Amino acid sequence: MRTYLVQENQKITASTILLSLKRDESERHLAFEPGQYASIGFARNNKKSAVRCFSIVSSPTDQDRLQFSMRQRGRFTTALSKLEPGDIVYVAGPFGGFVFDVDKDKTAVLMAGGIGITPFMSMMRYLDKLNAENNVVLLYSVQNQEDVPFSDELIAIERRHPNLKTIFVVGKDSTDKLPQHSVASGYITPELLDKVTNAKYDEQRFFICGPPVFMKAMSALVMQKHVPKRRILTEAFTQSSPKQTSILRSWPANVYALGAISFALGSLAVMVSDLLKTLPPLSADQPTKTTPFFVTNARQKQLDQLVNSIPPSASLISLPTTQSSTAPTSTAPVTAPAPIYLAPPPRTTVSVPRP
Repeated sequence: MRTYLVQENQKITASTILLSLKRDESERHLAFEPGQYASIGFARNNKKSAVRCFSIVSSPTDQDRLQFSMRQRGRFTTALSKLEPGDIVYVAGPFGGFVFDVDKDKTAVLMAGGIGITPFMSMMRYLDKLNAENNVVLLYSVQNQEDVPFSDELIAIERRHPNLKTIFVVGKDSTDKLPQHSVASGYITPELLDKVTNAKYDEQRFFICGPPVFMKAMSALVMQKHVPKRRILTEAFTQSSPKQTSILRSWPANVYALGAISFALGSLAVMVSDLLKTLPPLSADQPTKTTPFFVTNARQKQLDQLVNSIPPSASLISLPTTQSSTAPTSTAPVTAPAPIYLAPPPRTTVSVPRP
């Protein structure tokens, strides 16, 4: 895990905090893509906390700073809200394939529900920094106008880049604090989707992130427009545990993972091949491994040649062995019979008559 220091801890709405972290100078920066998330933990009283996952809010172009935003709910997020500048935060990642591809996603519709806005903020900030020409519409569904994180920043991005539009969809109460040309009341409907896309669904890619109920409803709505699944990227967002439900895209981490798997399989194949080369070939006449002691045929032949190369001695006579021509032949090695020692014959004198 990488070490970061708390730079700023802000409460940007009544229920939402924005945690800004500064990279420790001894750490490498976290290379992530817009839309990914990371796991974070912190140290308190010389003890490390548990870790939780949150979407990265900052742009990948800001390499010395990381930002996370979350609803202040439960013990963990309450503890995060109490962190002060200089406190240590541990970050691991990045994770996830919910990624905006600037080169491929020329036209896109982003559909955010509540705190599901967090991965889209990284995307919008990234497009803003690049001065990208992608045509993007963000449909941001909220309960009321009093609790809309990043509303001012999204309005400012649209002013700088009219091709990066945001429409706030407010479920209840008034909408007078939001730009009237960028607000809709109620919920995201088929009619609203037709309006923002000009009823053209041939080229757009749809990104959906929010609570599971929101994600399911929006996925069904988009599929009713006959958009193929390959152009719908969804992520069911439950705070602290983003769960990707879409097909993984071809982002670099996938390539690295596949490369590592291929390398491991290749190494295993080489090891097995080398091991097989070192083992002697098996044959029908080779003793089985259940035999306690054995020698190979090649070694037996060497021993036979050594025995046959010893010259005969007057005191060492080997009894001849005979084999019937009708006896079955065998390829098994034949052990030479043990030598028999015989006493030398008695000396005799033979008289040869002279002619």
